Amino acid sequence: MEGEVQGLVEHAAKPQISGFEDLAYGSLSGMMGKFVEYPFDTVKVRLQTSETHVFSGTLDCLKQTWLHEGFRGFYRGLTSPLLGAMAENAIAFYAYNRIQSAIRAVSREPEDRQLSRLQLFASGALSGAICAFVISPVELVKCKLQVENVQAYGGAPAAGGTKFSGPVSVVVHLLRSQGLPGLYKGILPTVARETLGVGFWFGTYELVCQQLLKWHHPRDAARLSKSDLGPGSIIIAGGCAGIGYNITSYPIDVVKSFIQTDDVRAPAANAQRAGIAHTVRTVYARGGIAAFYRGLGITLVRAFPANAAMFMTYEYLARMSVALRRH
Repeated sequence: MEGEVQGLVEHAAKPQISGFEDLAYGSLSGMMGKFVEYPFDTVKVRLQTSETHVFSGTLDCLKQTWLHEGFRGFYRGLTSPLLGAMAENAIAFYAYNRIQSAIRAVSREPEDRQLSRLQLFASGALSGAICAFVISPVELVKCKLQVENVQAYGGAPAAGGTKFSGPVSVVVHLLRSQGLPGLYKGILPTVARETLGVGFWFGTYELVCQQLLKWHHPRDAARLSKSDLGPGSIIIAGGCAGIGYNITSYPIDVVKSFIQTDDVRAPAANAQRAGIAHTVRTVYARGGIAAFYRGLGITLVRAFPANAAMFMTYEYLARMSVALRRH
């Protein structure tokens, strides 16, 4: 078992960058990934939350968004999630590495001994749970802005008559109508999604990196680390991490998006009724198990390049920092 996970956590076992650098590089990696993924995310959320007669599929959603809103329609509501992605990734990388250090301290594991796969997953899962409380309000604002205009595609006005001009107007509306708790609508499915998803996100990345090291350096893999991998390998590992995150957490994400947009999609009188159990039944009634995976295709298409960009940005900024200190 130890041989299989050898080298998975070289960054945690032999810290090379500070906590501040984790925050800074994680933030920049989140920004890069969000620019790449956001148009795909807009299509995903609209497919998840719209009635089946609005869009026949991914291509139809792309076409209608372009016809009704143009290029800017794919980036509607970007400001809030861009800032959120920067904060989320900064916290994710910082927490992931610090949690591993805490596990070592509690279990009295020596720095040269690798953590188990379960410990790695737990580190990622706990970091995801922490991130959920940062990104939940951000995703609430994002989803409302992404979905609101879709109501007009069928010739009907947005539910409840609310027309948002941007992220600030959404926040003001929520605070006035629901108070601070209104910003955390959908927090439970967000925590569940991030706990599961980020655990697999980091776990998949580390595992693929190790397998690539074994493939490229079968005799020396045990003494090498991620810093010995080239850009092509980081792209593959990062892309696979994104696939792992989305495949494992997607049904939860559908429930989360439904709950966060119920007042935009439904009449105002019904805006407060959606809970987790009710939402699960509603989604299932719209198409069975397949309804929980509507929009998964476009999500996986964007997951690979977006997450590859994130890990590439983080890894190479970290390497540059280490190289500068050595000189």
